Amino acid sequence: MIRLKLFIPLFIFPALVSLLGAQVKETHQIIEEWVKTKQLISEEKNLWKSEKSALTDLEDALAKEITDLEEKLLQFEEENIGAAKQRSDLSSRKEKAQNASILYYEGMQKIEKELKSTEMLLPTPLRDRLSIFYEKIDSQLRNPLPLRKRLEASVALLQSIHLFHRSVHVERQEFSLDAEKSREFRVLYFGLGVAYFVNDSGTVAGWGKPLKSGWQWTRQDELAKEISTGVSMMENRTLPRFINLPLPAPANNK
Repeated sequence: MIRLKLFIPLFIFPALVSLLGAQVKETHQIIEEWVKTKQLISEEKNLWKSEKSALTDLEDALAKEITDLEEKLLQFEEENIGAAKQRSDLSSRKEKAQNASILYYEGMQKIEKELKSTEMLLPTPLRDRLSIFYEKIDSQLRNPLPLRKRLEASVALLQSIHLFHRSVHVERQEFSLDAEKSREFRVLYFGLGVAYFVNDSGTVAGWGKPLKSGWQWTRQDELAKEISTGVSMMENRTLPRFINLPLPAPANNK
């Protein structure tokens, strides 16, 4: 085995030691810088972890807030849609009610006009009893009444006229014949179509029919006995029987 001996001249040794010392120092500085860098990196990592956690929490909070706002916005939109639909329904109902009210008023005006046109066709005693309702119709031009009161007046008139027309009535009534002075008669009304009158003594009699200007009376004394019998039957003063009375031609209401 061959052994080699390394010979370093003595004059080189100091320079070598100096060189090695410089390298060790530099190496030591590098290691210190590396350690500082590692510590800095570690601190940065810890700081980043902390900031990341805070940012994550903030992100979650913002995401939750956005979700809540979206839900509230959706609820608000749904409520707006519901409110809009409700407003539309109410507007439609209001319009229908207004149209119905207009038709109702027009119908009432037509009924009142028809009732007013028939006022003079009613027998005077009946017209007097219903005058309060006709006054309500007349007052519409001066002081309009609520629709309900107008309806009540019209219904009362129609019912009273209908009841009178479907039955036979005896009324005490005063009127004049031709140019004679007014006198009182017992009048036998057969509804609103025809009537027969006689005085209490049974000497003056006749019949009547309605015209637009009022009832027209025609004297026909030979009917006195039959008319008196009819009046007595209506007042339960004699037994019922057939009576013979002429039926006048219908009035043309001119």
